[in-house]
Amino acid sequence: MDLLAMKRLTFLFVFILFPMAFAATANANDLDETLRVKSQNPQVTEQGQKLFEQICASCHAKDLSGATGFNLKDGEWVHGSAPSQILNNVKTGFLNAGMPGFKAVFNETELEAIVAYVLSKREGWGDLSYKLYQLNGADDTQVTEDKLIKTGELPKGLADFSIPEVKHYFIEFEGDFYAPKDKDTQVWLQWGFPHELNVFVNGEHVEKGGTAWFPTWRLQRGKQRLKVTYRSGTSKLNQRNLILIGTNLDLTVKLFPLSTKAKGIVEEKKYEIKAAGEILVQRKRILDLPPSTVSIGFPSKLNYGFNTKSCSVVGLWQGEMLNIGPNIAGRGEDPSLPLGEWVFHAPKQLKHATESAACRYKRYRLEEGNPVFSYELEQNQYTLTAIPRSSNTLDFVYTVIGPQPVKLVLPDMPQVRWRHGDKQLSPLDPQGTVLKPNKDGRVVITATLQQP
Repeated sequence: MDLLAMKRLTFLFVFILFPMAFAATANANDLDETLRVKSQNPQVTEQGQKLFEQICASCHAKDLSGATGFNLKDGEWVHGSAPSQILNNVKTGFLNAGMPGFKAVFNETELEAIVAYVLSKREGWGDLSYKLYQLNGADDTQVTEDKLIKTGELPKGLADFSIPEVKHYFIEFEGDFYAPKDKDTQVWLQWGFPHELNVFVNGEHVEKGGTAWFPTWRLQRGKQRLKVTYRSGTSKLNQRNLILIGTNLDLTVKLFPLSTKAKGIVEEKKYEIKAAGEILVQRKRILDLPPSTVSIGFPSKLNYGFNTKSCSVVGLWQGEMLNIGPNIAGRGEDPSLPLGEWVFHAPKQLKHATESAACRYKRYRLEEGNPVFSYELEQNQYTLTAIPRSSNTLDFVYTVIGPQPVKLVLPDMPQVRWRHGDKQLSPLDPQGTVLKPNKDGRVVITATLQQP
């Protein structure tokens, strides 16, 4: 083949292949935008959540934080982070890694709903980059372009405060940031004093809250542009690898890491206990439940909390039992986290309607592994236990010594139907519902959870 023919052939390939490649890129970009829009649609993400919990949660955890499979909430995507790439991975799978493809299982609309749901739960930085400036000394506060010595991308989405190799510096981290859409969160700097850290959201400087040792900066909900800057100043060299964590507003829950050092701390706070084959009883501090609460988990994935100070049922949740990792790692300072969905929790509670707040808790005994709580209230002797009928129905069984009726206040929650025998109970009466014990002194009320 002569030179002219080769040139013509090369031109032909370029002429044909370049438009094809351009079209493929354009199609991927269009699909990316479609999936991003769907991730903002509650109807789509609700459908995606149901499908995710059916097929994905066993490997990636119900909260997407990862188990045998990867964490799907953070910025670290091994096989591509573009929405179209995630969709393709769900379709084709990775059989060598144990993940099947789901193209033949679900239709296109369902697959896109799954990806939209995953995108809607994103937490942390995306497209994170950094700039490092070398300063002239500890007192140098002038950050100018001529002092810029290094820039780069951080594909794992975590601020790496170990990057600087100079003594005096200013480092800036910036990228799109995804905070939870359904709760208020903040950036928390552990052991903040005397570090000079500043936070900017969508170009606006965020006022520092918290304390000198535990400063915080409020985040917006959902997607925002987040910039964090740090000047080394007079801080000690071995204290500059900062721990930045996203938390709830009262610092009781560490939600996600923002820095590389924080990642290990957040990940070690995961130790899940599940009532797989037997009833579990735990005395741990639990988020949203008052102190002195004993939690009970059933294999049917119903769980409740009984408070030994008020002798009330102060919480009921459906799903797996607890992540006690925060409680262990925090040496009791941080609460354990319910793994399922709340049906109700304090201040909503199932309690005695009584003028006296004094309850004298005695003990609990186990009957076939199920705790039966004994207590005294207004000189009356009671016991309480719970017996699941199914994954959405639970009997609360009270016994009382003597003929007096049991008067209870029921938590008013739209997803719970309360019954006593064949009689439906109304939780709307703040004075309580009067229930007459049977000849054995038993009162059984049944909570049936309605499907959403």
